[in-house]
Amino acid sequence: MGHGMDNKAKVAVLLNLVFVLILLIWPLITAPKFQVILDKKTVPLGGTLRIEAHLPGTPASTKVTVVNVQLNRTMYTKDLGPTNDISLDLKIDEDKYRIGLYAVRVSALIGNSIVEEEALFHVFGGDPIELSLQVDNPNITAFLNETSEKQYAEVSTKIKAKVTMGGRPVKRAKLLVVSLDRNTTVTDVVYTDDNGEASIEWKANATENKTYTVVVQAIKP
Repeated sequence: MGHGMDNKAKVAVLLNLVFVLILLIWPLITAPKFQVILDKKTVPLGGTLRIEAHLPGTPASTKVTVVNVQLNRTMYTKDLGPTNDISLDLKIDEDKYRIGLYAVRVSALIGNSIVEEEALFHVFGGDPIELSLQVDNPNITAFLNETSEKQYAEVSTKIKAKVTMGGRPVKRAKLLVVSLDRNTTVTDVVYTDDNGEASIEWKANATENKTYTVVVQAIKP
């Protein structure tokens, strides 16, 4: 009777030891090998994400990959070679990224093993781009000389453009300009300066009283 109790006690102690051993090993199995650090968890379209990581040991190679989680599509990849310190800026281009969830995955070859960790971030819609236009001289008066061989008057003016986003000037925004009327010319492509401003020159050979139309489209850099 006493011998049976001893066996039960031994089994109970053994089970407890196994359970404790599992508890001790489990954190070692699941603990991340390194941490991928993002400077923000949400990034607007057109914004920039800072990616940092410090890897253990001396990796033979490292790679950073950005994946669209919903589509399982690779958006960006960069091989960084044998480095254990990663620090880079990722531009969230509007023509490439969409609103949604993304994963930054950092993988490294350390010894004979590939280790990988990731961090998640969301992309959301940024502020809309705003364009304001001001014509230097919106009403131009010209005179035709009926006795001249040239039966038109040369007129010109300048259009001042300013591009902002969220109230802030947009540097190097591209402006596409089209004059819709015949016998007119215009600066067809200009870029904004550090203040988000640009000047567009318009010219026409006027033969009559007329309202002219110029279309300007602003594109983010």
